[in-house]
Amino acid sequence: MKIRKMVCLLVAAVVLVGCGKTEKKPTTAQEQTKKEPIQYEKLSDEELEVYSLDGDVKAQMEIANRYDYGASLTGHDFNKAKTYYEMAAAQNNADAQRCLGYIYLNGCLGEQDLDKAMDWFQQAIANGDDDAYVGVGRAYLAGYGEVDQQKAKAFENIDTAYQNGRPVGVYYMAYLMEMGLGASVDYPKAIELYESVEKMEDLSIYDAFIKDAAQTRLGVMYVEGKGVEQNYDTALEYFTKSAKNDYAMAQYYMGQMYENGYGVDKNYEKAFDWYVKAAEQEYAPAQNQLGYLYYKGNGVDADVDQAIYYHKLAAMQGYAAAQINLGYLYENGIGVEQNSETALKYYEMAAQQDNEGAKEAVARVQKQMNEKK
Repeated sequence: MKIRKMVCLLVAAVVLVGCGKTEKKPTTAQEQTKKEPIQYEKLSDEELEVYSLDGDVKAQMEIANRYDYGASLTGHDFNKAKTYYEMAAAQNNADAQRCLGYIYLNGCLGEQDLDKAMDWFQQAIANGDDDAYVGVGRAYLAGYGEVDQQKAKAFENIDTAYQNGRPVGVYYMAYLMEMGLGASVDYPKAIELYESVEKMEDLSIYDAFIKDAAQTRLGVMYVEGKGVEQNYDTALEYFTKSAKNDYAMAQYYMGQMYENGYGVDKNYEKAFDWYVKAAEQEYAPAQNQLGYLYYKGNGVDADVDQAIYYHKLAAMQGYAAAQINLGYLYENGIGVEQNSETALKYYEMAAQQDNEGAKEAVARVQKQMNEKK
């Protein structure tokens, strides 16, 4: 009996000791203070990359966004942005999946790939991202799917984002109504929606551009008198707001205002300066217009080599006007050796975009080449 009693006492002692180890001492106020959350926006690129490789989704998105939007120390690097977006996308991050869709839709890696863009947008939608419906709509507008269904499909998907109250859905619905894409032209409604976008606050990094875009579209509508009385002064106010925010399209239209003397005295030098700002952001219409100013010697010394350079930059982005301009230069041997075959290729590029002027040029050059045989 004594032995058994000793065993019981030993067991009780072990239990007491074990309980004592799990019992916590009273903590101080300092110990109770929660650990500060990581402020990813304050981390260096190198620190974010370390966290990213350790599987931290927030770090992956922060560094990907920096490379995507040019906020990293090395500026834009779409290949690196893609790498980190893919890391986050593999963990079903819908923002990353949508961003990858836009990388392929916008041809940030070189060639536009609508199939890959659509695949990423659909993955984002499957993860509950309503903004990705706009990406799907834009892919249809860019030429995805059957031609006779593109406009209707674009409207259907953008309308989904719009009906769900997504800011980017509101902007693109206004654009569809302005242009009559998949819907009847409705200028008053388009203006109403653009104005509502202009008043939006606390937009995410992904939607921040829509305020400047809406202001720019409003400016265009006042220049053209679409749904409103033509008013160059009001248009200039809208363009100036967005151009000061470094929005390329608005900078291009500022150039247009000065080049053509709309609401301001005609000033080729100022037009040139605005086009340069937009061209530095690889905005094709501005690159093409710089080429034209160099060709004509307006606001800058005439330089055909520079004209060809800027036209080619725009043409490589698929800008039809630049392709036609290059076709003209090669057809007539201006600044380059005359070459009908090269001229024809540029005209055909533009003609494939349903440009009537290019189609006429194709027919003309083909006729000339046949007559020479």
